[in-house]
Amino acid sequence: MKKFIYLMICLLSIGIYSCGEDDLTPSEPMTFGEFPQGDATYDQEFVEFYNKYGVQVLYKFNEADFRWNITEYIPYYAIEAESNSIEDGWSFLKENCLSIWSDDFLRKFMPYRILLASEVYSLKDTYQYDDEGNKIYQKIPKKAIYGLNHLTFGAVNGRLSSLSVSEKKELIGEIAFAITGYATSKEKMEIPQKFQTYHDDYINNAGGDYVGDWGYNRGGILEYRDGGMDVYYDFGLFVKYLVMMSKEEFESTFLTDEFDNGTYYDANWNSYRGYPVKNKYEAVIDYFQNTLEIDLHEIGARISQLQ
Repeated sequence: MKKFIYLMICLLSIGIYSCGEDDLTPSEPMTFGEFPQGDATYDQEFVEFYNKYGVQVLYKFNEADFRWNITEYIPYYAIEAESNSIEDGWSFLKENCLSIWSDDFLRKFMPYRILLASEVYSLKDTYQYDDEGNKIYQKIPKKAIYGLNHLTFGAVNGRLSSLSVSEKKELIGEIAFAITGYATSKEKMEIPQKFQTYHDDYINNAGGDYVGDWGYNRGGILEYRDGGMDVYYDFGLFVKYLVMMSKEEFESTFLTDEFDNGTYYDANWNSYRGYPVKNKYEAVIDYFQNTLEIDLHEIGARISQLQ
């Protein structure tokens, strides 16, 4: 069931950081406290993880820690991890999501911090109002997202132990998306020129950074995102689905004439099929295989067999 919340409430009493963009002042930088943040067994594991990879794992954070992006806030909100789920959440993240990558990959491309959250979401304008004239927003969940110097895992809650297999695969893909989105946005990881070209063509022909949720696939986009689609998010989505699907599953889902149906026009305005999804997919596979020496199809084959 769709969940609707009122932005005007600000929701601080239940730990959701949202009072409307006009109330926020991104001039305030992130102010993380001490590390580690406690003395539980998992806190010692976080210290060991930091010593190995240079990445802090935090479960206490405030609005600026999560949303601050120098001149603006990222368009997402987060609630801190449920304390009794931190151990299980960390185990799932470490054993299922991070373990698919080599130590060298994690050292090169991970952000400075991992934030553990019980929930991450964005707010979509429904263009509706309540009886008092206040705007109504729809809450759009997101399991993982990247920020200025962090990625946030948004599933550290009591529901983690009862996830279905498909939900577990989705979490693995979401973390891969967040790592890749972060690394490309910070130029730690390259965007292949072929991928960039097809993305730019989509942006230019869409007349902006996205079209409606009825036509995103025509530009070679795998998943609709309300509010825009930059190249880092676009690239990350391909990695997300490639690590959670086998090659056959990816092809039958995205490389069909029905989904990959982008139409292009030559100089004489004759139309032809451009297959932007296929071209971007090839660019991602080739880059990971030839530059990073990572076989995404091999990872996808393993994760697709997850039980």
